[in-house]
Amino acid sequence: MKKLKFTKKQKRLLQNFRSWGVVLFLFVMLLGFLVGLLFFARPKNSVAEKRVLTEFPEFTFASFMDGSFFSQVSLWFSDTYPARDSLIAADKGLKSVYGLKTDTMMVGGSVGDEIPTLTAEDTGTEVEQTASAADVLDDGSDTAEGADASAEESTAEPTPVPKVEMDPPDAEAMQAAIQNQIVKGLYVKNGAAYSVYYFNQNACNTYTAALNNAAQKLAGKANVYSILVPNQSGAMLPEDELKSLGGSDQTQAIQYYYSLYDNVTGIKTIETLREHNDEYLYFRTDHHWTQLGAYYVYRNFCEAKGWTPHELSEFETMVFTPFLGTFYAELGNADMAANPDTVTAYVPNGTNDMTFWDTNGQEVKWHVIEDVSTWNNSSGYYCYIGGDKPMSIIENPAITDGSSCMVLKESYGNCFVPFLVDHYQTIYIVDFRYANVNVVNYVLEHNIQDLIVMNNITIAAGEQVAATIASLL
Repeated sequence: MKKLKFTKKQKRLLQNFRSWGVVLFLFVMLLGFLVGLLFFARPKNSVAEKRVLTEFPEFTFASFMDGSFFSQVSLWFSDTYPARDSLIAADKGLKSVYGLKTDTMMVGGSVGDEIPTLTAEDTGTEVEQTASAADVLDDGSDTAEGADASAEESTAEPTPVPKVEMDPPDAEAMQAAIQNQIVKGLYVKNGAAYSVYYFNQNACNTYTAALNNAAQKLAGKANVYSILVPNQSGAMLPEDELKSLGGSDQTQAIQYYYSLYDNVTGIKTIETLREHNDEYLYFRTDHHWTQLGAYYVYRNFCEAKGWTPHELSEFETMVFTPFLGTFYAELGNADMAANPDTVTAYVPNGTNDMTFWDTNGQEVKWHVIEDVSTWNNSSGYYCYIGGDKPMSIIENPAITDGSSCMVLKESYGNCFVPFLVDHYQTIYIVDFRYANVNVVNYVLEHNIQDLIVMNNITIAAGEQVAATIASLL
């Protein structure tokens, strides 16, 4: 093989190139070091990842001696690097310009447990439970109407400041587990992402037993409702395409959950959503449903309660666009960026005022539907009830009958709650990820008539989520 020969000029150019390369590298390293020293510029939250970033650890002699303090400082330093979200976006943008890109792809995946087959008797029981809210009570001596009547006697009592421990120690770990649950199997098609659902028998047993336990303790005092919401794939994709993804059948899973309930009313969800899946029920770039999807399930809840639901035309609307959600933050998909979502919010008629308590226990006056038009394009879903807060209360001055409910939820409940405002005098909202509260005792102490446990079925399939909900009930 012939050896390459360089002229003196070429050698000088090559040497200069290498020298400048070393200088540039050292400059970048120095710049990165100096930026890292900008402690005042370190972010506390990541908008792109939709999570609270690692806090600087508290110094203790024990953690210093065993070395864990320095490990925690290292984690804090890397997790809160200045301009973190911008750097993540730049990285995703760089990755989008190389490699093969297809309109359809599968990201990650898992294997779910086999869903037990329901008998005809089981199916009949589920339908019976869904049909009537009165069936929630364990005997005929105290009906839902009786519970409402007893509540009317307590209308003079002011709403107390909630006694809730904010931000439980494992909140960050639980949010990480939920995020992993959401994105562990993603089917991407033409600029839209769909979560694939994997049934978990242990989580199902824990979840249903917890709700049954609450219903038993609240028998004759309050109604217990379960609203299990399917994810995008179960509600929106054609059956043959859905089966090809290899996940678990969400219709079968929800029916199975509901069949295990005792004195818990399961509200119909997936069947209704599939009937309307030619409409804008779920976001393309985010794991949540739209408020239109929540509206159809709200109508089913009204049917179980014996109420007349409001028509969408009765609400004032607010629209926020463009919206790029959690799937876009995870994938950085160029098709998603070119075709962002739109968030439409329906403002309650009775009141748009609410109060929430943040993770520091600070009381904040807010709005049920907040104007987020000036926020960044990943914040559209935060317009609903202030986002994910440990505890919130909505008081509707237009209703004075003492009616009340508690909604125990994760973020899927955020756009559902506004539809309840015009039906209750008081709505208590607890996000199980961020608050420690004995829900059953709270319901009894505050004469709450309805406990509504609402979750996306993919999130409910996490064993840590199910165990946390069980610990609150």
